[in-house]
Amino acid sequence: MSFVILALALYMYPSPIDPKPFRFPSPIPKLTGPLEVNQLLQRTKRAFEGSIVGPESFAIDGNGTVYTGTADGKVVAIRNGQLTLVVLSVHTKNKVPLLGSYDYEPLCGRPKGMKVGPDGHLYLVDSYKGLFRINLQNKALETLIPSNIGVNNVPFKFLNGLDISSQGIVYFTDSSLTWDRRNFRYEVLETHNEGRLLQYNISSGQSKCLLSDLYLANGVALAPEEHMLLISEMSVSRIRRYFLTGEKAGTSDVLIDNLPGYPDNIKLNSRGNFYIGMGSVRFQGSSPIGPFLDLVGPYPILKRAIAKITPFVFYNLFLPKHALVIEINTSGDLVGSMHDPCAKVIGAVSEAFETNDTIYIGHFQSTYVGVLEKSSISNTF
Repeated sequence: MSFVILALALYMYPSPIDPKPFRFPSPIPKLTGPLEVNQLLQRTKRAFEGSIVGPESFAIDGNGTVYTGTADGKVVAIRNGQLTLVVLSVHTKNKVPLLGSYDYEPLCGRPKGMKVGPDGHLYLVDSYKGLFRINLQNKALETLIPSNIGVNNVPFKFLNGLDISSQGIVYFTDSSLTWDRRNFRYEVLETHNEGRLLQYNISSGQSKCLLSDLYLANGVALAPEEHMLLISEMSVSRIRRYFLTGEKAGTSDVLIDNLPGYPDNIKLNSRGNFYIGMGSVRFQGSSPIGPFLDLVGPYPILKRAIAKITPFVFYNLFLPKHALVIEINTSGDLVGSMHDPCAKVIGAVSEAFETNDTIYIGHFQSTYVGVLEKSSISNTF
């Protein structure tokens, strides 16, 4: 009798989410061919361990200085093995407890996608606060579009990825209309297509929405010829392509589907291909019972129940321990991958950012910057 009462109470208790059914493509990917397991990510060195939290996305200026954002609202610079502060959110200049915690993250801000523009300034999106520009000479921070204003009269909710063309056009993503960054797990479970691809013209200051109805729009990257964009649809394990020029300009299609994980940031590499960090993985053997989202995806009632009873701290228990970066070409073909089986050195990957001699590995929960020397993997590609 008590079990019936408990079950009825659980059923009546409101769920924080209103999910849709979604069926992932089948079969689940195998780690064969270009996805064959290796230990390349285990050659990564952990830099600044314990001195940084959540370095997820990277940018580099003309002098070779690398920039990244942190979980407590900072933008920091990496040069000559040193970590220095560039900008600290104005809201955290006063003492605030638990910087970057669930309660204070919206106050502190969360820098995400970033890139140095053709004018030499650093452009970035903060998940909570908007689109910004930093003058790297005097460290002045300028708000270009605040989140409460947004684009096309739609405020930003969860800004995420960013890239910039050689002509000074900023492309960036807003992942959700409902959930902010700290609640991204609900966005994943709901499987709503509320994400947007947005554009900002540096010269004119004009902005517009290029594409909507995206599933957790995450990383974004221009092709080498800048004729198209790649956008991660993280919650459904695929990469979408948006055409900027030619007969198909203004249209989009799926470039590659049924990925072996949930794609986060996309970065162009020196081969003209793209590194894509897998925020988590889904492949045959990644879990004894199968990938979690593949199992629960078709069943909204099950997803509602999970959201009712599962604290955020337990969601990571569903994630397999396997770090993965995939490499695809502009045609959407898988051409390579880098792994850390069992996540011995790298816990997970949000971004793999290549410079002249280094690949920087970041993740939003890492307490270090991953530094992978290209010379250590040069004979594998």
